Amino acid sequence: MKRKMEVEDFVRIKSIASPSIAPRGNKVAYVVSRVDKEKDKSQSNLYLYDYNLGKTKQLTFSGEDSAPSFSPDGKKIAFISSRTEKSQIWILSLEGGEAWCLKTKEAVSPPLHWTPHCNEIVYCSEVFSHEKDQWTPYQGAPENDGKRLKELADNVHKEKNKEDEKDKKENKVKVITRFSYRFDRHGYYGDRRNHVFITPVMEEPELDRKPQGKQLSKKDYDYTDPILSPDGKYVVCSSRHSERADLEDKSDLWLIEVDTGKEHLLYDAPGPTSSPNWSPCGKYLCFSGHDQRVGASTSTDLWLLNVSLFLSQIQNNQETTPLLPSDASNITRRFDRPIAGSGGWQKDKFIFLVADKGANNVYEVDPLSLFAQPVLKIENRSLSTLAVDDDLLVYTFTTPTKSQELYLWDGEEKQITNINNDFLKETLICDSEKIIYESNDGKAIDGWVVYPQKFDKTKQYPLILLIHGGPHAAYGPTFMFDAQLFANEGYIVLYTNPRGSETYGQDFASCIDKKWGDLDYKDVMAGVDTLVEKGFIDTSKMFVHGWSYGGYMSCWISTQTDRFKAICAGASVTNLLSGYGTSDITLADEYEYGGTPWKDSSHLINHSPLGHVDKVNTPMMLMHGENDLRVAIAQTEEFFVALKRIEKEAIMIRYPDEFHGLSRPSHQLDRFERLVSWFNYHRDC
Repeated sequence: MKRKMEVEDFVRIKSIASPSIAPRGNKVAYVVSRVDKEKDKSQSNLYLYDYNLGKTKQLTFSGEDSAPSFSPDGKKIAFISSRTEKSQIWILSLEGGEAWCLKTKEAVSPPLHWTPHCNEIVYCSEVFSHEKDQWTPYQGAPENDGKRLKELADNVHKEKNKEDEKDKKENKVKVITRFSYRFDRHGYYGDRRNHVFITPVMEEPELDRKPQGKQLSKKDYDYTDPILSPDGKYVVCSSRHSERADLEDKSDLWLIEVDTGKEHLLYDAPGPTSSPNWSPCGKYLCFSGHDQRVGASTSTDLWLLNVSLFLSQIQNNQETTPLLPSDASNITRRFDRPIAGSGGWQKDKFIFLVADKGANNVYEVDPLSLFAQPVLKIENRSLSTLAVDDDLLVYTFTTPTKSQELYLWDGEEKQITNINNDFLKETLICDSEKIIYESNDGKAIDGWVVYPQKFDKTKQYPLILLIHGGPHAAYGPTFMFDAQLFANEGYIVLYTNPRGSETYGQDFASCIDKKWGDLDYKDVMAGVDTLVEKGFIDTSKMFVHGWSYGGYMSCWISTQTDRFKAICAGASVTNLLSGYGTSDITLADEYEYGGTPWKDSSHLINHSPLGHVDKVNTPMMLMHGENDLRVAIAQTEEFFVALKRIEKEAIMIRYPDEFHGLSRPSHQLDRFERLVSWFNYHRDC
């Protein structure tokens, strides 16, 4: 007999990432992550599915492994592991034997790309990259400051001894000179840049092998998303070579010659670019990006470039001419939907994901006709983590009542994992329904309702409203643990995609820019009204929870209405005025909030929950990670102190060493336990 879902079930759910298909499509490698409650961390290992045998086996057991990549001959898998003091490339032969470390001086980050002859791997790493030997961080700095900062940068990934007195006495003062100097979950950049490297791969492990990585990108800029050309001669990556790079929402495509290291500006982009992907014939590049039509809120499209003329200029020793936006074809603009991630080339067509109304579906485009069309599109579920081979598609999907598993498409769909089978067999899963309702101005809005067990529409139930972050994120037909948990506690759960949500077109997503709390608030409340009108909601027992922008909207709701009995807001933006400059995405915030403090202070405070805090009468629980670099914890502190100052009911929950989203399992469990206890108390009192 199945039992009610509980908070502790959160740590039982496993997830799948990074599927990789072997050449000729006979094997699939992928990563399975699970929670190790005792170590209070997530553990990830590699698994291998044999397509011919229909069998799966676990390949690694360290709990620290990720990003598998098959060699072109299909005999080896390269992967990244942090089982030593820093993340390194490891090689595993599929013919047998233990995995061995391909030592590099640098800590390695994905992606990993094998060269065609299986004798080298291209990878990324963050390194100190100032070219001058006598570099100084700023004019007037102490004489040895440059040397000190270089040593700090070089020692970032070295194993630290807590008892090392020298380490305790080391001068670790940060010197900040860049506009963008930190990023959530990453921390402070310091004087390191992301660069592209290549290292040889031996046929057999060499125990005494010295690191042999060669840095391909040399200039003092960040290089991301490298992709190796089919012939192994070139690397294309995303980079912005400008002293004002931090102030520009723009990154170009650069081509690096592997043999010489010579760099060429390949594509002078109008906005950000990412994830370039080279066609097997070497003639085309697909990439993600946008043209800043509506600033930081512009939806990301799929673009295609014909690079054959550019390559011929290099091969003929001619001066290269950068390609321009007029040379690029926007593949997805006609859909007015964002891409949700690219997969790869399937023979002569490019396969990718398009997000529509909260769900991701598989599309293909022929570079000759430039016509894109759906390949796999099924209602009431959403695909992700797509991998592509000449004859296969591999992907994960979830539904509101089914957690993540891995599937294969070879003309028909086959489920190839059952990692969450035991969890689903033992626990009660509540029914879900998609609804479409009208907002106050008649705009159609999507929502999803999860019903409690043995739901009876003639009875009344408490309601929990969940609000997504972003604001340009979106809910969809996916499995949501928190929604199932609350429904198992007897609540009706509602989550919606109000205006501001992606996947409904550019205008729908960007119409709330510079006026948060207007149309988005009305859309959310119209969803509540739609359920109330059905007669099965106990309007005296309604609750709200959201995180990030969802936290903003939760706090905003508390200043606009007293309809809810209690609210919990996580990682909330509460003061757009003081939030300026304290986030790792200042330029995006400046655009979406509607201005700068020195020009638009009245506008910013008028659209801030803090500007209306005196109207709050609802009990508030506020949660925040103390190391949040996306939304500073001061945002929660300001709102909490204001509520306490005017003697309102408020509780603040602070999670040590956490960034914008909670990562430690113990903290995630604590969050769910507090939410259930908080709402149940106010429901029953």
